[in-house]
Amino acid sequence: MKTKTGRTWRALRKVMGLAVLTLVLLIGVALKLAPYIYTEISSWIEPHAIVDAAPAVLARGTMVDDYWAVERLNAGTFAIGEPRYYQRNYSYLILGTKRALLFDAGSGTRDILPIVKRLTSLPVTVMPSHLHYDHMGGITRFNAIALIDLPATRADVHYGQFIPTRYEFVGLIDDLVLPGFQVSQWIHPGNWIDLGGRRLQVLSTPGHTPTSAALFDPGYTQFFAGDFIYPGQLYAQLPGASRSAYRSTTNALLASLPHETTIWSAHCCRPGEGIRAPYLGVGDLIALQLALDRFSAGHLPARGFYPRKFGVNERLEFFTGFPWTNE
Repeated sequence: MKTKTGRTWRALRKVMGLAVLTLVLLIGVALKLAPYIYTEISSWIEPHAIVDAAPAVLARGTMVDDYWAVERLNAGTFAIGEPRYYQRNYSYLILGTKRALLFDAGSGTRDILPIVKRLTSLPVTVMPSHLHYDHMGGITRFNAIALIDLPATRADVHYGQFIPTRYEFVGLIDDLVLPGFQVSQWIHPGNWIDLGGRRLQVLSTPGHTPTSAALFDPGYTQFFAGDFIYPGQLYAQLPGASRSAYRSTTNALLASLPHETTIWSAHCCRPGEGIRAPYLGVGDLIALQLALDRFSAGHLPARGFYPRKFGVNERLEFFTGFPWTNE
């Protein structure tokens, strides 16, 4: 005869088994969706003020008001910085004789257009290095907008309007609304932008995001890298980021860039040098290549659970996800 106690115990075991199974399934889903969950909760994990209350003290360049910094890199290139913005973004205004290109549109925390107009009277086209909010925030202030021509960017055009997806823009971190705009120029990877007396080659540089773009200026031997590489923590743990794409792009760049190339990137600052336009060299790309190779071979240990972090050199650290999320 089955007792009431026995039936109760079997029912309890069944409920506990279902609870354990549910927990295992939830953990599995969470691990699979780690880049998206991390993005959704990152503002809770790392709360931040958008603008630093303290005035900025520059190592190079000039504050043109209480927010914007301008540094002249050469006769035809200006770095425009946001040293009080929590990510310390830098955009680059590149001048030709007929027109100018603004590479990245600023975070949108303050309007970058008046600064651009102070620096040039040429017609300006803006091109974002990638679709993250801190590089696209000010883009709708411009009439001429160029984008790298890839299937993924074309897919974001709806009824003539380009609108990035939630996890391409990731503006949810700061409660920002998705921007929408018309693209006036699509540029295929490998093609050139002619500014008049100055030509820039557009390169596809997936890794940080699938649709990241960079510019090579052979006249000044400059490479404008966006977020692909910069002094600090390189993010390859967000949605769409890929460590293997980082390796492939790094190898391609090392095969094509002259060794004397100066790399101008999008986030300040170099350790010990204060606030100035962030720069690196081809030697830093070589260090990144070696670190990625060692990490992939299991010879370079990582710290942390998510993101996993490993050092590259004294200027660079690499953040990545799990093998099944950001491989």
